[in-house]
Amino acid sequence: MNQTFTPPSYHDAPDATWTTADLCDRALSTPALNLRVLPPVYRSFGGRPWYFGPILAVPGACPSEGCSLAAILTEPGLGRVLVVDATAVGACAILGDRMAALAVHNGWSGVLMHGYVRDTQVLARMPVGVHALAAVPNRPASMPPARAGGELMLHGHAIRTGDWLYADADGIVITSVRHTETGA
Repeated sequence: MNQTFTPPSYHDAPDATWTTADLCDRALSTPALNLRVLPPVYRSFGGRPWYFGPILAVPGACPSEGCSLAAILTEPGLGRVLVVDATAVGACAILGDRMAALAVHNGWSGVLMHGYVRDTQVLARMPVGVHALAAVPNRPASMPPARAGGELMLHGHAIRTGDWLYADADGIVITSVRHTETGA
């Protein structure tokens, strides 16, 4: 049992074998990734705790009364991840089973909600990644449509539409480019 451990090579399937820990290690020698690690404040609620994709940012989406993501989630997701700054309003959930069903139906890879979700037992069975701060059972009384924008700030990190999000059991990282495009 004194054999030296040699890590496996993942060059044949780089998009299927990454981990956030591997991406963090790789970023040490690949500054082009512009890797940002989000703090461990988000919980996984979706049926896919491992997901990734290009970001569509929704900055300052939800004033204190809440908002609706329906118009955005009915667009073709194309494997993207919706990153929503719901301004961490704790009074109501912005994402529930209906919005998550739209995400699944339209091909979104995941939703990162800087805010709250509900219908968590249903979300856990849906084939979509969902991370949020926590769950609350009520929804907003009024729900004006949210609008996608170019950039938002979360925990001191600029997150732009077109960046890439990678989430797994270890955490959530953001890169400026797809990790397979750096040539490293």
